[in-house]
Amino acid sequence: MSRNTSTSEDDAKLRLSGPDRDRLKAVVFDANAYSAAKPDLGNLARIAERLAAIGKETWVPLPVAWEWAEHLATDWQKTKSAVREERLSLRRAGLEAPEPAYDSREAVIDAALAKIASTPHVKIIELTESSAIEALKDQILLRPPAKRKGETKTGAADSAWLRAVLEKLPPEELLIVSADRDVAAAFVAWNKPAPPIRTREKLRQSLFGVTVDDDHARLSVLRYLLGGLPVENLGTTNLDIGRTTGLAAAVTRRIERDGPDVQVLSPSVTRLVALAGLYDIVLERDVSTETPDGHDPAVAGRPGELGVAKHDIVYATAMFLAEGEAAVAWMLDDEEAQPEIVPYDNVLVRAQLSFHFTDAVITKVAAEADSVAMLAEQVYGDDDDGVTELAEALSCVPGLDLDEDVLRDPSTDEYGAIAGTGARIEVRTKRDGDTRVDLTFHQGDTYTDASVEFTYNPDSWWGGSRDGVQGSDAYQVTVDGRGLSHAHGVWAVPAWIIGQVDWTVSAEVESDE
Repeated sequence: MSRNTSTSEDDAKLRLSGPDRDRLKAVVFDANAYSAAKPDLGNLARIAERLAAIGKETWVPLPVAWEWAEHLATDWQKTKSAVREERLSLRRAGLEAPEPAYDSREAVIDAALAKIASTPHVKIIELTESSAIEALKDQILLRPPAKRKGETKTGAADSAWLRAVLEKLPPEELLIVSADRDVAAAFVAWNKPAPPIRTREKLRQSLFGVTVDDDHARLSVLRYLLGGLPVENLGTTNLDIGRTTGLAAAVTRRIERDGPDVQVLSPSVTRLVALAGLYDIVLERDVSTETPDGHDPAVAGRPGELGVAKHDIVYATAMFLAEGEAAVAWMLDDEEAQPEIVPYDNVLVRAQLSFHFTDAVITKVAAEADSVAMLAEQVYGDDDDGVTELAEALSCVPGLDLDEDVLRDPSTDEYGAIAGTGARIEVRTKRDGDTRVDLTFHQGDTYTDASVEFTYNPDSWWGGSRDGVQGSDAYQVTVDGRGLSHAHGVWAVPAWIIGQVDWTVSAEVESDE
């Protein structure tokens, strides 16, 4: 089963039925609807505006707003502490030092709560006396869903906001945006039917009618992304991948796997190099049917009139080859060294994006969730692990129909076609201790070759021949071919393919006339 087929089936399971969607009156946000309980109020505003357009309210319970504000205040404290010494240095030098925008933690909390409350189309749900009292009793008496975490009783906050929400609407008229299993557990404990509970990333599939992408949407998105790469200054171009998470953890794991403990500070993705995949592509048609002010609908259909613009949105997940950097402080002899900026040329970024079309032309791109950064693998514990990741990478090439078993079977010489382009990839695998996968790209008169090789490193075996241990770096990956980014390992291959394809081959845009 292909990635796109399985995704379509999963989305169909998430989507609310027509009657359920009609009954829905409010979408409620839990604190962890956003990663690390740190809200993206721009995203919240867009979701709330979209929900308002279909007659649904967006609710943020007051305890959720408190938790968001507290996390932001903690971030402010860390930022203030991190630059204290630098401000003092500037002052000693007789220079002006920038002061923090807020003078206290309480001021940050007040500002955050005010910002949340003023977000358009967002309604703050206050606690009632009964919901607050019952929530405290839940935690103190350890009534489910309250529980202990170590010696600490927890659960009052979730109980309070859930009870407050249920005093306003029954479960069948709610949808909760949360990644917390305790929310579902509360309804079980209270013997109530649970409303739909979705993560923020799955909200779109649940509420808005989406279908599998058509050729025009897929090819338009590809051409748009390829035309905008590389991106040198993230956040200043029309390609917005949003906030990026994960790089600090990836750098820490990679360094500590081979060396001392480290502290990673200020990680950032500095450059998007190439497109390495595009998948989970879905099209939402006719997202806006509003008539512009002053426009007479009766005139729109007359011959020679342009009429009302048609708006569609394509949602897709994109994989990028990228570069980044981080300030790394090595922990040596129980002392922390001064951090140094370390560049990384093997960053991968996975971004969930929306492409807004006006009259079949992309006019806006936005991030639908936090992008995730990781480091491309250079070594594998087993060559099969490397082949598996190569298969995963190739499955991200849009339209490529290639059986994963072809990569594992040295007796085959098969090819996979890329739908709608006339391009194909021939694959030949050789296994003789090491594993080598040769690929040939064909489109028209164009033929180019590339290879991926997983080579065994005998130095990865620790100890004697009988009582030794195989290290995790047994097989080193090398990629070879014109235009391949060697630092990105197997993920250089889909980027090479996507960059080779002539995506100007496309189906005609369907006419409504």
